[in-house]
Amino acid sequence: MVNKFNIRVYGIWLKGDKILMSNENIEGFKMLKLPGGGLEYGEGPVECVIREFQEELDVSIEVSRLLHTTETFIPSAFKKLEQVIAIHYLVTSNDAIASMESTQPTRLGGENYHLFEWCTLNPELLDKLTFEMDRQALSRLM
Repeated sequence: MVNKFNIRVYGIWLKGDKILMSNENIEGFKMLKLPGGGLEYGEGPVECVIREFQEELDVSIEVSRLLHTTETFIPSAFKKLEQVIAIHYLVTSNDAIASMESTQPTRLGGENYHLFEWCTLNPELLDKLTFEMDRQALSRLM
């Protein structure tokens, strides 16, 4: 039985036919996903996605609009008894990304390595994504 919700908030930053993606590695678990992360107690989803882009990329973003909220049951890939609820926003920024790499601590004391890249937004990208919630959100753009 699922006993906890894990709310994740992501930003979809488009530039022409390109989308910013994050290659991440948490203790050997490699993933291709959208930039973003976990909602912290006391913040709203918009505040969360703004904070995540500041922490991970050192850029200020503007949230354009809500694109997608998870509509199906998605179990956590990391914790058996957690259900993931994901919120995806379209975002923009005039800031340049100074470094496409960053490292952040995880809540469990590990490290999360990020390598960001601009990928072509096309149907083939959906097959490369690690998480169903990102596939659901990006399918709304195609």
